[in-house]
Amino acid sequence: MSRRPAPGEFVLGMALKVVLNRLGVRRRAGVAPRARARPARSVARGPAGSPARTVRRRPLLLFMLACLGVGMFLMLVFEHWTTRIVGVVTLFAFIVSGVFLIADPAFLAAADDEDRT
Repeated sequence: MSRRPAPGEFVLGMALKVVLNRLGVRRRAGVAPRARARPARSVARGPAGSPARTVRRRPLLLFMLACLGVGMFLMLVFEHWTTRIVGVVTLFAFIVSGVFLIADPAFLAAADDEDRT
């Protein structure tokens, strides 16, 4: 027997899906990404002629820091149960966005390349 999600869970899931799609973290299979004004990745020559990759991660970093600020503010200043719930959700979003920021394959490949030199 499958459980139907509560309306709040459904809305939260849809909002999270929209945010992650906008940030480029998650794309649907079979849908081509939109053309951007600036490319997300550019190849520049580093020392010794090896290509150094730079990836635009600033929107996710700003989202992560905003979640930390809002979550800490709500958890430390207010004591009502609704602000506690919103604070916990934003701190959870801070942790998840940090994991997505660190676990980016291009970031891990760049760190692996630095270890080899």
